[in-house]
Amino acid sequence: MKRITPSWQLPASGRALLVLGALGWMAAALGCDRLPGKSAAAALTATPQAVTLIQEAKTRCVKVAKTGLEKLRDAEEEERRKQEEALESGKNNQPRLRWGATETMAEVTLEKYLKDEAAPELAAVDRAGDLIRGFMPEVGKEASPEIAQAVQALLNSEEQVCQRIRGARSTRSSYQENLDYVVRDYDAAEAKLQLLYTMSSTDSQFALNKYKPMLDQVSASTDRHSGNPMRPLTPDQLREERREWEATQELLQQQQAQHDAAVVRWRQREEGKTPIMAKIGDAPELAAKENLSPEKRQQTMQTWHAGYTSKAAPVRAAFASFMSNRRGPDSQLMPICQTLLDATAALNADVAALDPPDVTVARTLKKAYTELQESARACLNGQSAESAFRLSYYQGAIAQAASAMQPYSLTP
Repeated sequence: MKRITPSWQLPASGRALLVLGALGWMAAALGCDRLPGKSAAAALTATPQAVTLIQEAKTRCVKVAKTGLEKLRDAEEEERRKQEEALESGKNNQPRLRWGATETMAEVTLEKYLKDEAAPELAAVDRAGDLIRGFMPEVGKEASPEIAQAVQALLNSEEQVCQRIRGARSTRSSYQENLDYVVRDYDAAEAKLQLLYTMSSTDSQFALNKYKPMLDQVSASTDRHSGNPMRPLTPDQLREERREWEATQELLQQQQAQHDAAVVRWRQREEGKTPIMAKIGDAPELAAKENLSPEKRQQTMQTWHAGYTSKAAPVRAAFASFMSNRRGPDSQLMPICQTLLDATAALNADVAALDPPDVTVARTLKKAYTELQESARACLNGQSAESAFRLSYYQGAIAQAASAMQPYSLTP
């Protein structure tokens, strides 16, 4: 029988093709060539928490299964080695283990692993399941029926994965085939959900930051059967914790930006004293920039800034409109987001505009405008939390650029 490579063992390109194939089939089944409208991430609170926890539980179960397969392989190889040693020593006339007995030994090996070594991870999976089931009623209230059904299907598939990996099998091949079957079902359920709902990276980071340490603590505890059960927060509690988390992230980014700016100023003062020699392996253009004298660099920066100012003018105008209207209704905001996205995309595509003689200025400007472009894209997709997250990154990077340009009496 032809063996099918499981999707979780495929390289990244293979997994991508699998998902694309599933998406294409589903789109055809729906009778349309474009994906249906996806729910805005900002409108959902419990749904991203549930989806992230489902993904985390599935990841932990597959990790347990992979280690179990390694245990089975080691047990089979050990039995094979013993049989070969018996043959070489001339003891082949001694009674040998029957195939059924060998299977029993493999099953006992797997049962012992699941009961002892894998118990911490499985306990964390059980706690994640408690939280997920607590979130599902809220998912049904806040999400569309189609999304709620897709999340429920993903949960069912995850539970199948985690249930199947707990059952000891007599051989490594049967255990792996059993795992492959349920993981393929999970991948199909995840692809269907992605047709309907895309979770922002901000939502995922917030959920992982909140729950992954809790689950790690469960798996590290010596007494995993005691303690109060983990209960999901209400939507209002989640929103409040989300606001506090975003404020903390913004503060950390500002502190990092201030630190980076201080380092930039120190380096520039040092460069003004002693020109930096070209490093071995540096690109010729980079080496030429670093070896400019302070006077020559000042002159070339002024020349570059004149061209940059005119090319960045559409971005500044669009950004000013965006900041003035980003709390307004979608009907008013969407065209502004589109204008900002077009302006930043054009500026990022202009190599000369973001290639000043000072390499630090160049790096910080490119980072700033890349983040602003992604903020505009998220805004256009209705992902207000993601847009705000990217906007804070832009503000931190543009502050670094302003500090780096200060010695030249220029502004970004």
